[in-house]
Amino acid sequence: MFDSLLSEGGLSLERLHVLLKVHDAGSIAAAAPSDTVRQSQYSRQLRELSEYFGCEVARRQGKLMKLTPEGVQLADLVRQNFRSLADFRAQCRSELVDYTIAAGDSLIQWLIIPRLGKLPKSCSHYHFATLHLRTKEIIQQLNDGRVDFAVVRRDALPPGIEGLRLGTLEYCALVPKALAGRGARAGLKDLFGRFPMAAQNSDGQFTGRLREIAASLGLEFRPVLACQSFPQLLSAVRSGAYAAVVPTLAVGDLAKGSCVKVEGGALEALNRELVLVFHPRLVSLRPQAAVLARALQAAFRF
Repeated sequence: MFDSLLSEGGLSLERLHVLLKVHDAGSIAAAAPSDTVRQSQYSRQLRELSEYFGCEVARRQGKLMKLTPEGVQLADLVRQNFRSLADFRAQCRSELVDYTIAAGDSLIQWLIIPRLGKLPKSCSHYHFATLHLRTKEIIQQLNDGRVDFAVVRRDALPPGIEGLRLGTLEYCALVPKALAGRGARAGLKDLFGRFPMAAQNSDGQFTGRLREIAASLGLEFRPVLACQSFPQLLSAVRSGAYAAVVPTLAVGDLAKGSCVKVEGGALEALNRELVLVFHPRLVSLRPQAAVLARALQAAFRF
Protein backbone atom coordinates (compact mmCIF):
# COMPACT_ATOMS: atom_id res chain seq x y z
CA MET A 1 0.00 0.00 0.00
CA PHE A 2 2.84 2.38 0.87
CA ASP A 3 5.51 0.86 -1.33
CA SER A 4 5.81 3.96 -3.49
CA LEU A 5 6.15 6.16 -0.40
CA LEU A 6 9.05 4.10 0.91
CA SER A 7 10.76 3.18 -2.36
CA GLU A 8 12.73 6.43 -2.54
CA GLY A 9 15.43 7.75 -0.22
CA GLY A 10 15.24 11.09 1.57
CA LEU A 11 12.48 10.39 4.08
CA SER A 12 13.49 9.66 7.68
CA LEU A 13 12.27 10.34 11.21
CA GLU A 14 15.39 12.38 11.86
CA ARG A 15 14.73 14.70 8.90
CA LEU A 16 11.09 15.10 9.89
CA HIS A 17 12.18 15.92 13.45
CA VAL A 18 14.48 18.63 12.08
CA LEU A 19 11.52 20.05 10.17
CA LEU A 20 9.58 20.35 13.43
CA LYS A 21 12.51 22.00 15.21
CA VAL A 22 12.83 24.63 12.48
CA HIS A 23 9.06 25.21 12.46
CA ASP A 24 8.91 25.75 16.22
CA ALA A 25 12.01 27.96 16.32
CA GLY A 26 11.01 29.98 13.28
CA SER A 27 14.20 29.50 11.25
CA ILE A 28 17.24 27.26 10.91
CA ALA A 29 19.43 29.85 12.67
CA ALA A 30 17.06 29.97 15.64
CA ALA A 31 16.79 26.15 15.78
CA ALA A 32 20.60 25.83 16.07
CA PRO A 33 21.85 29.16 17.47
CA SER A 34 25.59 29.82 17.23
CA ASP A 35 26.19 26.35 15.73
CA THR A 36 27.06 26.74 12.07
CA VAL A 37 27.83 23.04 11.64
CA ARG A 38 24.36 22.04 12.84
CA GLN A 39 22.75 24.80 10.80
CA SER A 40 24.45 23.41 7.68
CA GLN A 41 23.27 19.91 8.61
CA TYR A 42 19.67 21.12 9.08
CA SER A 43 19.77 22.93 5.74
CA ARG A 44 20.94 19.77 3.99
CA GLN A 45 18.27 17.62 5.65
CA LEU A 46 15.50 20.03 4.68
CA ARG A 47 16.84 20.10 1.13
CA GLU A 48 16.64 16.31 1.05
CA LEU A 49 13.03 16.46 2.23
CA SER A 50 12.31 18.98 -0.53
CA GLU A 51 13.78 16.61 -3.13
CA TYR A 52 11.78 13.70 -1.72
CA PHE A 53 8.41 15.50 -1.71
CA GLY A 54 9.03 17.44 -4.89
CA CYS A 55 8.42 20.87 -3.36
CA GLU A 56 10.42 23.41 -1.38
CA VAL A 57 9.88 22.91 2.35
CA ALA A 58 12.28 25.75 3.25
CA ARG A 59 13.35 28.92 1.49
CA ARG A 60 15.67 31.80 2.31
CA GLN A 61 13.81 34.92 3.44
CA GLY A 62 16.29 37.74 3.82
CA LYS A 63 19.15 36.38 5.91
CA LEU A 64 17.12 33.52 7.38
CA MET A 65 16.08 30.11 6.07
CA LYS A 66 12.42 29.56 6.98
CA LEU A 67 9.75 27.02 6.15
CA THR A 68 7.54 27.60 3.13
CA PRO A 69 3.74 27.21 3.38
CA GLU A 70 4.24 23.63 2.12
CA GLY A 71 6.86 23.10 4.83
CA VAL A 72 4.48 24.38 7.51
CA GLN A 73 1.74 22.07 6.22
CA LEU A 74 4.14 19.12 6.34
CA ALA A 75 5.25 20.08 9.86
CA ASP A 76 1.61 19.99 11.02
CA LEU A 77 1.20 16.49 9.57
CA VAL A 78 4.43 15.33 11.18
CA ARG A 79 3.47 16.70 14.59
CA GLN A 80 0.11 14.92 14.51
CA ASN A 81 1.68 11.59 13.61
CA PHE A 82 4.57 11.95 16.06
CA ARG A 83 2.05 12.72 18.82
CA SER A 84 0.04 9.59 18.02
CA LEU A 85 3.17 7.45 17.95
CA ALA A 86 4.38 8.90 21.26
CA ASP A 87 1.01 8.20 22.89
CA PHE A 88 1.00 4.63 21.58
CA ARG A 89 4.51 3.97 22.87
CA ALA A 90 3.67 5.45 26.30
CA GLN A 91 0.57 3.25 26.46
CA CYS A 92 2.50 0.11 25.55
CA ARG A 93 5.26 0.87 28.06
CA SER A 94 2.82 1.95 30.80
CA GLU A 95 4.47 5.37 30.82
CA LEU A 96 2.96 8.78 31.55
CA VAL A 97 1.21 10.44 28.62
CA ASP A 98 2.28 14.06 27.98
CA TYR A 99 -0.10 17.03 27.77
CA THR A 100 0.68 20.73 27.65
CA ILE A 101 -1.45 23.46 29.26
CA ALA A 102 -0.85 27.09 28.30
CA ALA A 103 -2.02 30.29 29.97
CA GLY A 104 -0.78 33.63 31.22
CA ASP A 105 1.70 33.54 34.09
CA SER A 106 -0.80 34.64 36.72
CA LEU A 107 -3.33 31.94 35.80
CA ILE A 108 -0.61 29.29 35.82
CA GLN A 109 0.49 30.34 39.31
CA TRP A 110 -2.89 31.01 40.92
CA LEU A 111 -5.30 28.68 39.13
CA ILE A 112 -3.70 25.87 37.14
CA ILE A 113 -0.78 24.61 39.26
CA PRO A 114 -2.65 24.72 42.62
CA ARG A 115 -5.54 22.70 41.16
CA LEU A 116 -3.80 20.09 39.00
CA GLY A 117 -3.30 18.04 42.15
CA LYS A 118 -7.09 17.85 42.52
CA LEU A 119 -7.55 15.74 39.40
CA PRO A 120 -9.11 12.31 40.04
CA LYS A 121 -6.93 9.21 40.28
CA SER A 122 -8.06 8.21 36.80
CA CYS A 123 -5.78 11.03 35.53
CA SER A 124 -2.71 9.86 37.42
CA HIS A 125 -1.13 8.45 34.25
CA TYR A 126 -0.83 11.89 32.65
CA HIS A 127 2.24 14.12 32.70
CA PHE A 128 1.56 17.86 32.44
CA ALA A 129 3.77 20.71 31.30
CA THR A 130 2.67 24.33 31.72
CA LEU A 131 3.56 27.04 29.20
CA HIS A 132 3.49 30.78 29.92
CA LEU A 133 2.34 32.43 26.68
CA ARG A 134 0.45 35.49 25.52
CA THR A 135 -3.08 34.95 24.21
CA LYS A 136 -2.07 35.39 20.56
CA GLU A 137 0.71 32.81 20.94
CA ILE A 138 -1.66 30.41 22.71
CA ILE A 139 -4.17 30.47 19.86
CA GLN A 140 -1.40 30.01 17.29
CA GLN A 141 0.09 27.04 19.13
CA LEU A 142 -3.32 25.47 19.70
CA ASN A 143 -3.81 25.60 15.93
CA ASP A 144 -0.48 23.99 15.07
CA GLY A 145 -0.64 21.37 17.83
CA ARG A 146 2.18 22.56 20.09
CA VAL A 147 -0.35 23.24 22.88
CA ASP A 148 -3.03 20.74 23.93
CA PHE A 149 -5.11 22.78 26.39
CA ALA A 150 -5.18 26.42 27.40
CA VAL A 151 -7.02 28.80 29.72
CA VAL A 152 -7.95 32.09 28.02
CA ARG A 153 -10.64 34.77 27.91
CA ARG A 154 -13.77 33.67 26.08
CA ASP A 155 -13.74 36.81 23.95
CA ALA A 156 -10.29 35.83 22.64
CA LEU A 157 -11.52 32.60 21.04
CA PRO A 158 -11.41 32.41 17.24
CA PRO A 159 -14.01 30.40 15.28
CA GLY A 160 -13.50 26.64 15.43
CA ILE A 161 -11.89 26.51 18.89
CA GLU A 162 -13.74 24.69 21.67
CA GLY A 163 -14.27 26.32 25.06
CA LEU A 164 -15.43 24.90 28.41
CA ARG A 165 -16.56 27.53 30.92
CA LEU A 166 -14.49 27.86 34.09
CA GLY A 167 -15.87 31.00 35.70
CA THR A 168 -15.65 34.78 35.79
CA LEU A 169 -12.28 36.21 36.75
CA GLU A 170 -12.82 39.22 38.98
CA TYR A 171 -10.37 41.94 39.98
CA CYS A 172 -9.80 44.02 43.08
CA ALA A 173 -7.60 46.94 44.06
CA LEU A 174 -5.14 46.37 46.89
CA VAL A 175 -3.65 49.19 48.95
CA PRO A 176 -1.00 48.18 51.50
CA LYS A 177 -1.81 49.20 55.07
CA ALA A 178 1.59 50.90 55.10
CA LEU A 179 0.19 53.35 52.52
CA ALA A 180 -3.45 53.60 53.60
CA GLY A 181 -2.73 53.72 57.32
CA ARG A 182 -4.11 51.36 59.92
CA GLY A 183 -7.89 51.39 60.12
CA ALA A 184 -8.14 53.60 57.05
CA ARG A 185 -10.43 52.92 54.15
CA ALA A 186 -9.65 53.48 50.50
CA GLY A 187 -11.79 53.98 47.42
CA LEU A 188 -11.10 54.01 43.70
CA LYS A 189 -10.44 57.76 43.74
CA ASP A 190 -7.74 57.16 46.34
CA LEU A 191 -6.31 54.36 44.26
CA PHE A 192 -5.93 56.43 41.10
CA GLY A 193 -5.35 59.82 42.66
CA ARG A 194 -3.59 59.49 46.02
CA PHE A 195 -1.46 56.36 46.20
CA PRO A 196 1.61 55.40 44.12
CA MET A 197 0.32 52.75 41.77
CA ALA A 198 1.94 49.80 40.00
CA ALA A 199 0.46 48.52 36.74
CA GLN A 200 1.28 46.33 33.76
CA ASN A 201 3.34 48.05 31.08
CA SER A 202 1.24 46.81 28.15
CA ASP A 203 -1.24 48.75 26.05
CA GLY A 204 -3.67 45.84 25.97
CA GLN A 205 -7.35 45.54 26.75
CA PHE A 206 -6.87 45.43 30.52
CA THR A 207 -4.70 48.55 30.70
CA GLY A 208 -7.11 50.38 28.41
CA ARG A 209 -10.01 49.64 30.76
CA LEU A 210 -8.02 50.92 33.75
CA ARG A 211 -7.53 54.20 31.89
CA GLU A 212 -11.28 54.36 31.22
CA ILE A 213 -12.08 53.80 34.92
CA ALA A 214 -9.67 56.55 35.96
CA ALA A 215 -11.14 58.92 33.36
CA SER A 216 -14.68 58.20 34.62
CA LEU A 217 -13.51 59.42 38.03
CA GLY A 218 -12.03 62.58 36.51
CA LEU A 219 -8.50 61.32 37.08
CA GLU A 220 -5.53 60.37 34.93
CA PHE A 221 -4.10 56.86 34.99
CA ARG A 222 -0.40 57.45 35.76
CA PRO A 223 1.27 54.45 37.45
CA VAL A 224 4.71 55.05 38.93
CA LEU A 225 5.88 51.46 38.47
CA ALA A 226 5.49 49.38 35.29
CA CYS A 227 5.51 45.57 35.63
CA GLN A 228 5.28 42.74 33.11
CA SER A 229 2.83 40.47 34.92
CA PHE A 230 0.28 40.24 37.70
CA PRO A 231 2.64 38.22 39.94
CA GLN A 232 5.09 41.13 39.68
CA LEU A 233 2.29 43.52 40.62
CA LEU A 234 1.55 41.40 43.67
CA SER A 235 5.23 41.62 44.66
CA ALA A 236 4.96 45.39 44.38
CA VAL A 237 1.93 45.39 46.68
CA ARG A 238 3.69 43.04 49.08
CA SER A 239 6.57 45.52 49.36
CA GLY A 240 4.17 47.96 51.00
CA ALA A 241 5.12 50.78 48.64
CA TYR A 242 2.54 50.42 45.83
CA ALA A 243 -1.16 49.90 45.24
CA ALA A 244 -2.34 47.79 42.30
CA VAL A 245 -5.31 46.11 40.64
CA VAL A 246 -4.92 42.33 40.54
CA PRO A 247 -7.11 39.22 40.10
CA THR A 248 -8.96 38.28 43.27
CA LEU A 249 -7.34 34.84 42.91
CA ALA A 250 -4.09 36.48 44.03
CA VAL A 251 -5.34 37.78 47.38
CA GLY A 252 -4.64 34.50 49.15
CA ASP A 253 -0.91 34.99 48.57
CA LEU A 254 -0.86 38.08 50.81
CA ALA A 255 -0.55 38.15 54.58
CA LYS A 256 -3.97 38.47 56.17
CA GLY A 257 -4.80 42.07 57.04
CA SER A 258 -1.83 43.50 55.18
CA CYS A 259 -3.92 45.40 52.63
CA VAL A 260 -7.07 47.41 52.20
CA LYS A 261 -9.16 45.73 49.52
CA VAL A 262 -11.35 47.65 47.08
CA GLU A 263 -13.70 45.68 44.84
CA GLY A 264 -16.88 45.94 42.84
CA GLY A 265 -18.25 49.12 41.32
CA ALA A 266 -16.32 50.36 38.30
CA LEU A 267 -13.83 47.49 38.67
CA GLU A 268 -16.52 45.11 37.42
CA ALA A 269 -15.75 46.39 33.91
CA LEU A 270 -12.50 44.44 34.18
CA ASN A 271 -14.22 41.08 34.75
CA ARG A 272 -13.64 38.45 32.09
CA GLU A 273 -15.01 34.97 31.54
CA LEU A 274 -12.37 32.27 31.39
CA VAL A 275 -12.63 29.05 29.40
CA LEU A 276 -10.59 25.90 29.00
CA VAL A 277 -9.89 25.56 25.28
CA PHE A 278 -8.55 22.92 22.91
CA HIS A 279 -8.55 22.41 19.17
CA PRO A 280 -11.21 20.00 17.81
CA ARG A 281 -8.41 18.11 16.09
CA LEU A 282 -6.97 17.16 19.48
CA VAL A 283 -9.86 14.81 20.28
CA SER A 284 -9.70 13.10 16.90
CA LEU A 285 -5.97 12.46 17.34
CA ARG A 286 -6.09 11.70 21.06
CA PRO A 287 -9.55 10.35 21.99
CA GLN A 288 -8.74 10.29 25.71
CA ALA A 289 -8.37 14.08 25.59
CA ALA A 290 -12.17 14.53 25.66
CA VAL A 291 -12.40 12.84 29.08
CA LEU A 292 -9.34 14.70 30.32
CA ALA A 293 -10.84 18.02 29.22
CA ARG A 294 -13.88 17.47 31.44
CA ALA A 295 -11.65 16.52 34.38
CA LEU A 296 -9.57 19.67 33.90
CA GLN A 297 -12.72 21.78 33.68
CA ALA A 298 -13.97 20.34 36.96
CA ALA A 299 -10.61 20.99 38.66
CA PHE A 300 -10.18 24.54 37.35
CA ARG A 301 -13.79 25.70 37.71
CA PHE A 302 -14.24 28.58 40.17
